[in-house]
Formats: sequence, structure tokens, C-alpha cells
Amino acid sequence: MSWIDYAQGLLDKSWLGTLLGIAGIVFAVFTYLWTRRRTSLAYVYLGEHLLGSASDALPPEIVVQYDGMSIPRLTKSTLIFWNSGENTVSGEDIVDKDPLRFRVGDDGKILSISIVKSSRAVNDFSLRELPDHIFNEMGFTFDFLDANDGVVVEILHTSTDRRPSIKGTLKGLPKGFRNLGQFTRPKPQKKKQSTWSSFLWGLSPLVVGVGGFLAAVYGPRPALFLTNPDTGLFFYSFLGVFVGMWLNNRFWARRKYPKSLYTEALE
Repeated sequence: MSWIDYAQGLLDKSWLGTLLGIAGIVFAVFTYLWTRRRTSLAYVYLGEHLLGSASDALPPEIVVQYDGMSIPRLTKSTLIFWNSGENTVSGEDIVDKDPLRFRVGDDGKILSISIVKSSRAVNDFSLRELPDHIFNEMGFTFDFLDANDGVVVEILHTSTDRRPSIKGTLKGLPKGFRNLGQFTRPKPQKKKQSTWSSFLWGLSPLVVGVGGFLAAVYGPRPALFLTNPDTGLFFYSFLGVFVGMWLNNRFWARRKYPKSLYTEALE
């Protein structure tokens, strides 16, 4: 049999066409994700009441002062802000009439705000008071932000709302800033696995998936699958769920913010 006849025989198999179609779709998706260019700024937050609570102020018997001023409660909000797109964002695109600013609840006042970590000093990220002296807002600016450039900001304030937000207008960003919600504290790092064990564990779902596909095409069909087709459907569905869970854990269940902004203060 010539190689042409062999190739023709392969193309006549229906499963090969299906496999090539799936491979083409996967390749197209990865190509799109690799080459796309977006302008996007995002943030996540974490808040906690250090003194007092969301519903009640401190008891009258307890007096807490900050810089000589009595406060009803003390709330700490940590906000991680970064360039979540691929395009560089310039500080020159900040609209003067609607400057960028961090904001806490209307019932609170910002006591102090500090930059805990910045991805790169060259971004020249800085805080500045607003001319109107709004108590629950603090302005900020930067020179530029490349992909994954950003800062970690810690805000001490008196608001009952632990969720900070970002306000303001930036040219080329009509939908504003993406609020990705509350982030979870990183878990303590376990003992590092060896390179080989990590490599084998990472490949295991792929091996199981490919092995299951080859077994379904070439392997003998168990009698149980022949007498009850639903059993085979359940088996391969379970296999697909296993591979999907691995992909989710591998690619999506990671920190939402860049690793360059990780700091021990977040633990």
C-alpha cells in the first residue's frame, strides 16, 4: 500500500475529521488569545473592620482617636490596581475634569492611604489630594502602565463599606475600570515539589484525556458499553469533566492579579 492510499484511508475515517476540526478550533482560540490587543484596567480588593463593625459604631465607653480626631470605627481596605490588558496606558490620557481617584463609602473619611507596593518605580505612580478636599476620595496619577504594571494600595478609613472603588475617566477606556471583586489571601506556600514530579503531575490529565480518546477509537469495547450505551456516555463525560477541572485549576483558579504585585502583607 502506498503512502497516498494510506493517507486516503485515514481521511476516510470520520473520527479523524472530528479530531482535526477540534484541533483547528483549539488552535484558533489560542491564536486569538495570544494576539489580541486590549486596553483594560482592573482592580481587586480586600476589606476588614479593625475597630467597630458595619452596623454599629464603637461603644461610647471606647474612644479612639486619629490625629486628635475621634472616629466611630476603623476600616482597612486593600486595593490592587493594574493594567489587565495588552496595550500601554498613558497618564496623559487622564481627563482633567474627571481625575482618577480611589473612593470609599459616602459615610466615611479617608484617614490615611499608602502605596504598599508598586510593580516598577518608573511608572511614577503617585497619590494626590483633590482640589475640592473630598473626605472620602484620594486622587492618583501615573506616567504610564505597561501590561501587568500596577500598585497595591492600603486605605485606612471610617466607612462602614469595606469595598473601595475607582472613579474617573481615562481616554480610550469608555467602560471604565473592571472590578474583579474580592480576592482571597494567598495560601502559605507548601514544600516545593521536585521538577519531575511537578512535570508529571501537570501532564497527567493530558495523558488521561489522550489515552481515553485512543481507547475509545482503537480499544476493545467493554461489553457493558455495548449493552448499555449510557454507561459509555457517562464514562467519557466523567473523563471530560476531569480534564476540564484540571484546566480550570491550572489556568483560571490562580490569583487574579499579577505575581509582580504579590506581597507578604497580603497574607
